[in-house]
Amino acid sequence: MKILLWNCCNGIGRQEQIDYFNSFGCDIAIVPEMKENNISAFSPCDSVWVTNNHRNPTPKGLGVLAFNGWKIKELPRDDEMEIFIPLRMSKNGFKFHLLAVWNFYYACKQGRYKGNYGLEEDAIKHYRPLFHDSVLICGDWNYGPTFATKEFKALGALMAKDEITSLYHKHENLPLDSTNHHTFKTTRKNFHHIDHMFGSKLFSDNITNYYIDSFENVILSDHAPSLLELNLP
Repeated sequence: MKILLWNCCNGIGRQEQIDYFNSFGCDIAIVPEMKENNISAFSPCDSVWVTNNHRNPTPKGLGVLAFNGWKIKELPRDDEMEIFIPLRMSKNGFKFHLLAVWNFYYACKQGRYKGNYGLEEDAIKHYRPLFHDSVLICGDWNYGPTFATKEFKALGALMAKDEITSLYHKHENLPLDSTNHHTFKTTRKNFHHIDHMFGSKLFSDNITNYYIDSFENVILSDHAPSLLELNLP
């Protein structure tokens, strides 16, 4: 199984972007900043798309695309949590939960969510029933080991209560406050690792590769794709 995470930066409509995406040969893709009208170019088996920008006629959103026979079932969602999409993924009897994420972290985004503790903690607690089964939590968190390190470590500790780990850090054998790669390049050419996949034991025990592409290869985006490869159906 191959799972792709790529913030495509303001849509993914150019042919060179589409070709780049297709080169990863993924089964499931989580695509922050995708536009709804981008989806048809990929002819997925199934798809879900959610936006929090209802004023723009062609807004960016969070897309989840399924290929190679995978199906998506949408689960009840709290629209105030921008943007966490709970899903049930299935293929030939194999199932798991996916919580797709485009997190509007208050220090670098609008921070419109006004919950009890902060969006990330509230969302993890709200969707905790998903964690009773195998779960993958995947997306652009807008923070990580190189930006808001303390908060990212707190997120990791919260996940660990349910035996959910950062799959990148598991694969690289690194603590949460370290990284060997970056996934985001700012306009000032600063680099950060802010795109993450967390998974339960099923996923952490079956990683065969966790690949983050070089920015030299990236097409029309300020994020580098992450590709998780698993010894699973």
